[in-house]
Amino acid sequence: MPSPNPSSATILFIATLILSTPLPTPGETAAKHWTLAELIDHAERHNSDIERWQWKVESADARRRKVNSAKILPRLRINSQSGIVPEARGDVFNPPSDTSGIRPLGPFNRTDIEFVQPLYPISQSRNLNEAATRGVDVERADLAQTRLDVAYEIKEFYYGLLLAQDLNDLARRLSDELDERKKELADEDGLSLSNRYKLELALLELTKQQREIDDKEDLARAALAWQAGLPREAPLALAAKWLDPVAASVPPLEQLTTRALGLRPDWRKLQAGLAAKQALTQAAQDAYQPQIFIGGGLRYAIAPGRTDQRNPFVKDDFNYFNGGVFLGIRQNLEWHLLAADVDKARAEYRELKAREDGAVAAIRLDIRRAYLDYRRAAADLDGARRARKLARQWLQEARDEYEFDPDAIGDLIAAFEAWAGLEQAHSEAIHDFNLSVAHLEKITGGLDLSLDDATAP
Repeated sequence: MPSPNPSSATILFIATLILSTPLPTPGETAAKHWTLAELIDHAERHNSDIERWQWKVESADARRRKVNSAKILPRLRINSQSGIVPEARGDVFNPPSDTSGIRPLGPFNRTDIEFVQPLYPISQSRNLNEAATRGVDVERADLAQTRLDVAYEIKEFYYGLLLAQDLNDLARRLSDELDERKKELADEDGLSLSNRYKLELALLELTKQQREIDDKEDLARAALAWQAGLPREAPLALAAKWLDPVAASVPPLEQLTTRALGLRPDWRKLQAGLAAKQALTQAAQDAYQPQIFIGGGLRYAIAPGRTDQRNPFVKDDFNYFNGGVFLGIRQNLEWHLLAADVDKARAEYRELKAREDGAVAAIRLDIRRAYLDYRRAAADLDGARRARKLARQWLQEARDEYEFDPDAIGDLIAAFEAWAGLEQAHSEAIHDFNLSVAHLEKITGGLDLSLDDATAP
């Protein structure tokens, strides 16, 4: 009997992380029976990969806000200092009589306010803000791709767990029936030796397969709980009792491709990157222009124990109040460095632009491959249904023949083996079909092609 889950190697890898991965522990999940949609929704709020990319988006948005704030008063600061200084009464013509330097101490405060407001070129701040905004879009596209990946992995583990449960139930039913036949034939003296051995070997093989399926079911359940962000202390129970094919509504290939092109996160990321690089190129070119700004501020200081010096030619660091506004011009004359910055930004833009045509072709190829996989899985499922029906007819006829002739136990065992193999093939065909629909949804950027937890009639 082949493996009940084509991605068992992935499940084994994921399951090894469970013992070292902290998980949230909501108490209400202990006795809940989860649907596929609920598992995906729970992962949206608790999956560590999604949470990591959400913080990346927050970081990019903080950078955007910082760049946007630079348009209005990017420099507005206040500095204040307070302390104690020796008192000093008089002026330069009437100095204090005590020249020893040992005088009473008094308080003082000094406060400065300064500001700078860029005036020209306005386009530079606008281009920098555009680049930062597109940078947020890039991170959001990565977040969307992570959500698609997590949703697909949850579906993979979910369908794999249902498949393992179905195969476990199949092996148990087959083992029970063969064991019942074994008890009926225990006293049959005329039963051939080969038939007795066939029965014993079939039972031993089923017992071995049951152990393997039990292990795979346990790993699939643990991997599903981990990916959905569920606590490992509470047992994971599914609302679905068996694996059924999903109800899928898949449009024609060309329509599918047209709709998917604007939804794919990698395509949206490429377009946002192009816009960001173009804005950075414009900002690098703006650096050739003179930077014109207006600046100014206020300065205030007071020391009650010291005489305020009114003479403008006498420096007084402890009593003053003044301010002003000025117009400034800054011109960068390092033309070779500015040209290198422009060339670098233009090269990065053209490098991304060169990917555009190839990206369209690659997306179309990905969708075509996933679409053909879906059609093949649908055809395989239809064939598995017909083969399953024939196997059930064969098994029924073999049972009827056994009722008349117990020596036909060998044919009954062969019918059981064929029936079990085709039942397993049917379950695996459903699993592959469901995964093909899930993969097509992922490849198309999240198109709703199936109803979660709905089954085909």
